[in-house]
Amino acid sequence: MKILDQQQIRNLDQKTIQSQGLSGIELMERAVAALMLRIDDEYIFTDKIVHVFAGSGNNGGDGIGIAAHLAEQGIEVRLYYCNYSAVSSENLAMRNTLPQYKYLQSSEIADIHSFPDINKKDIVIDAIMGNGINRTVGGIWQSLIEHINKSQAYIISVDIPSGLHPDRYLGGLSIHADRTLAIGCPRKSFFFLENQEVLGDWSIVDIGWDKESLDSIECNDTYLLPSFLKSIQISPRKKFAHKGNFGHALLINGSYGKMGAAILAARSCLRSGVGLLTCHVPRIGYPIMQTSVPEAMVSIDQHEFYFHSCIDTSPYSAIGVGSGIDHRSGVKEALSYLLKNCKKPMVLDADALNIIAGEKNWLSILPPQSILTPHPGEFRRLFGDWQNDEEKLQKQLDLSVKYQLYIVLKGAHTSISSPEGELFFNSTGNPGMATAGSGDTLTGILTAMLARGLTPLHACLLGVYVHGLAGDLAKQDWGETSLISSDIIEHLGKAYQIIERDTQE
Repeated sequence: MKILDQQQIRNLDQKTIQSQGLSGIELMERAVAALMLRIDDEYIFTDKIVHVFAGSGNNGGDGIGIAAHLAEQGIEVRLYYCNYSAVSSENLAMRNTLPQYKYLQSSEIADIHSFPDINKKDIVIDAIMGNGINRTVGGIWQSLIEHINKSQAYIISVDIPSGLHPDRYLGGLSIHADRTLAIGCPRKSFFFLENQEVLGDWSIVDIGWDKESLDSIECNDTYLLPSFLKSIQISPRKKFAHKGNFGHALLINGSYGKMGAAILAARSCLRSGVGLLTCHVPRIGYPIMQTSVPEAMVSIDQHEFYFHSCIDTSPYSAIGVGSGIDHRSGVKEALSYLLKNCKKPMVLDADALNIIAGEKNWLSILPPQSILTPHPGEFRRLFGDWQNDEEKLQKQLDLSVKYQLYIVLKGAHTSISSPEGELFFNSTGNPGMATAGSGDTLTGILTAMLARGLTPLHACLLGVYVHGLAGDLAKQDWGETSLISSDIIEHLGKAYQIIERDTQE
């Protein structure tokens, strides 16, 4: 799903009006109907007062329409006009055609003395500012937002919480919604860490934007949904296929005290359909790997405890390195040799990234199209700090383009940046996956994807999505608190079945 910016959304609204022969008020009424379907399905308003705060733009027009629909159902509604600017024509039309309902009372917010009393058992519909904000909120409207937030009432924001910019991080005050019903598509700011407490639970409401106009918009930001994954060709296995058809992966992982990382990466790699897997481990890891992962072959390093050997990577389809290799003397030299002599895209994680963070010039010698999988701490060590998530994401994007690398920045809505300047946000996964070894399982998955012949981009997109989906399936069985990384691996099979079904329908 495309993540459109502020201006693109305005343009798409107008193109939809023109191409479908609508008036602006008809498109607004369509949006109100779609929003009400969601609201009616999710909420019971018995014995509650609904406070609707409607601004002077089209977002406020949506709020007026919602107020009318609720009052028509016999729900007690208080509608407050928040005229922070000139009233739009569509908003004015909604006001002028608002029927007289027994259960609807309206008034204007003129100063702080006109702020209503809001009981914490009530519901607030926030339709004050919407998508069009360009600066932080001040004056009476800042005070109103503070008043609403302090009420402790359940808050539903229409399209976007008032005060929040759709594309940028402003840093000002905004409504703290419990639920956000975004019209048409998510906004880039939905993926900023700073806004996690502002958005609440958010979802997309389809209002029937013109498909041809939407498809024609050039957009570099994408939200990963199953429909998007259909563009990735995943051929079913043929009857006469053999293991040589699905690639030979090499994983260089593990060290004394960290062999668990090598086991997790190996198991997830095998569960992701690779034909053959060789695990290069220090000598102490040989019996551990042979016992724990009997399906994998084992290459033994010259060092008893750490990765030290110079490895010939030419026999392998893909290489993953870094999980648990440590960064002691000799490991750095072995990694340097690997990076300089490997000609294939690699997956680099954990200690490999920590070593590179101390040798920034190594970024320029990485095989082009390689995949880096840092968590925020590793990303900071590699590339420096940032002031906010907008800056962090731009830094991620710029570095992918500069070094021709794919960067998988792990976290909620894991972001994937490409050398072509594209940015993708994942839709699967949950906080239970914030556990030791989760990143090691992702390394194994991505390495298997590359070995099977997927492009680095498709490996990243499919690998991150299936990793999160397996985590979501594991959450159903174990909950978030008890989820461990092995649970993710155990649910990979079901995750792949779901993806194969969805992408082949």
